[in-house]
Amino acid sequence: MIRVSLRRRIMLLVTIGLIVATAPLGVMGIGMLRAATDRILGERLAMTQATADHLNEQLTQAWRQLEYLSRTIGPLWLAGERDTLRGTFAVVAPALTLFSGEVFLIDRAGRPVLQAPAARAGRIPRLEDVPSVRVTLATGRSAVSRLVSAPDGRPVVIFSVSVRDPAGAVVGIVGGILSLPSPVLQGFVDRLRLAASGHAAIVSADGTVLASTNPDALFTRNEHPEYLAALIARQRAQVGSTADVSGPGGADQDHVMAFSPLVAAPWGLTVGEDAAETFRPIRRLRDRVILFAVAVLSIALFFAWLDTGAVAGPIRLLKEAAEAIAGGDLRRQVAVRRADEIGALASSFEQMRVRLLDSLEEIRRRARASEALYGVGTEVLSLQDRDAVLSSIAGRAAELLQADVAVICLVDESQTVRVSARTGPAEALHPGPHRLPPEPRAPDDLECPNLQPEYRRAHLAAPLIIAGRTVGALCVGAQITRALSPQDREVLHGLANLAAIAVENARLQERVQSLAVVEERERLAREMHDSVGQVLGYVNTKAQAVKVLLDAGRTGEAQAQLVELEQAALEVYADLREAILGLRAEVSPDRHFVAVLQEYVRRFGELSGITTDLVTEGDPARYRFSPTTELHLLRIIQEALTNVRKHAAAGRAWVRLTERDGRVTVAVQDDGLGFDPTRPPFGGWPRFGLQTMRERAEAIGGTFAVRRRERAGTEVTVEFPIVREKVDARPAGG
Repeated sequence: MIRVSLRRRIMLLVTIGLIVATAPLGVMGIGMLRAATDRILGERLAMTQATADHLNEQLTQAWRQLEYLSRTIGPLWLAGERDTLRGTFAVVAPALTLFSGEVFLIDRAGRPVLQAPAARAGRIPRLEDVPSVRVTLATGRSAVSRLVSAPDGRPVVIFSVSVRDPAGAVVGIVGGILSLPSPVLQGFVDRLRLAASGHAAIVSADGTVLASTNPDALFTRNEHPEYLAALIARQRAQVGSTADVSGPGGADQDHVMAFSPLVAAPWGLTVGEDAAETFRPIRRLRDRVILFAVAVLSIALFFAWLDTGAVAGPIRLLKEAAEAIAGGDLRRQVAVRRADEIGALASSFEQMRVRLLDSLEEIRRRARASEALYGVGTEVLSLQDRDAVLSSIAGRAAELLQADVAVICLVDESQTVRVSARTGPAEALHPGPHRLPPEPRAPDDLECPNLQPEYRRAHLAAPLIIAGRTVGALCVGAQITRALSPQDREVLHGLANLAAIAVENARLQERVQSLAVVEERERLAREMHDSVGQVLGYVNTKAQAVKVLLDAGRTGEAQAQLVELEQAALEVYADLREAILGLRAEVSPDRHFVAVLQEYVRRFGELSGITTDLVTEGDPARYRFSPTTELHLLRIIQEALTNVRKHAAAGRAWVRLTERDGRVTVAVQDDGLGFDPTRPPFGGWPRFGLQTMRERAEAIGGTFAVRRRERAGTEVTVEFPIVREKVDARPAGG
């Protein structure tokens, strides 16, 4: 093993400590840088969207003006009022500032009818050749053209709105011509505040630049046409870094782009800026943080190296003293005498030696307190004694909340409040019982009527609620006035919930035990009557017959009767063993039904000498039912196997579990003599508990049947629907 000096170890630990200490700061710094980056991108996108919204308003106004013009001139045109039509055009056209007053009217065939201003009649392109104009003529939908060249060479964009007759048919188009570069569009991009490398542009759906802060980019497709066309088609805003080919030599230069689509036209507004310029403040801050962290780490390591030399020697002495104390030598004093932190550490070692026994006693006391708290929890869960549990909870409430008295009161059916448990002086309580006021109270406003006024100076109460019903309250009080915090209220409510659980569990436990005792008595009475009672009657009859035969000197016949008595005793012994086996084979939530049944079948085979097998179809885990159903099934199978032993003369038996179409079939089959329900049982024995098995099958919603198989014994079957999700906590009584 490599030995490292104490000084080097301290330096290593200091280094690791500094790295660990600065790592969260680094993570926080990275998070802050990312947040700042996201904020810058968000601001850039918000600026772009705000400008796009303003441009949308301008374009929407232009559309509304064209639609108004369409509705106004349509009737005049159809009525042939040419002069009025020209006058209307002359008045409305100058108001269309987006189109600089250039509007037109064409007929269904695409022939010009009117144009304003008239002096520019030769400056518009052939409108019938513009695809968007043809779309408007064909469908009546308003449309915006792509970039079109006018006869005078100007790039223009055509806005077209249909003119309809009273029947709704398209008879022509009124439209506006947006000449580019447009002062209106250019104004929107110029007003954006951008850095030196920033640029903004309005692009059409095919990626053509309609307006830009960079004059060289006008009417080109240099702004990522395919990418922006996809964003315009999906009406999706986007912001982030992208790669654009620009700069000397066509080098790839990363820049930040924000894009917002327009609604009023198939265009979009894009704002871009060099990424280095956009994120320069953030990157400058990052570099400074890194340099500062490296400088701090270096300086800290330097001073740590200087100081470790003065620390290593005294620490070695402290190590020896600590080893002596660890070895049990509490009489050895710490010999380091210094006026700095090392001396304070040595003094602490000395105090540790002197006060070690006191510390050990404190540890033992805390251990006892923990054990007491664990005991309270165990009492609540085990519910051995409800009153003891409530008393323990009251004591714990007084201790945790530093109260003078704690009381648990329960409310009976007559709304009478009675003290069930308390801790504290008896004079703190009013002599009871008390009655609750008739008006309804909210649970959080509950007050304990049993506390004396002088113990209400610091008072808090929590209701005991079961199924939405208040059954009592847990109250604490003190004679000294002090404020109880929300944490105190939460603790008290938690203890009140435990008390409510203890009360309800005690009530349910008493009810379950009562029902279980009654039903178990009924079952044992039936079995004793059907088995032991019948056999004892039979034994009594045979004993009287033996006595008569002996008195008559007929010893041979008496001997035969005694043999039958012996056989009857063996029968009743076997019955008792099976009864004990049945009582031990009990289902519970902790044991799977198939596991319990497997154990019972195995033990039955050992006791009876009949080879008995359990056959389950599919996954045994799916044969899981409610406790009542499992107990009824177990009793039916036990009764059926008892009949096999007593009456079938079988050498083998099977218990089968199958499931088909949401129904489970339980079958008990043997290879014995078979059973004929119409034939009286041999020897006067009872009819195998058939009625009891049928009643149990009907209790779980099933059917019961007994079938005789030719030369193959008897088969008892129970079929019932699966209701696995139903939980029934009531015992079936065995």
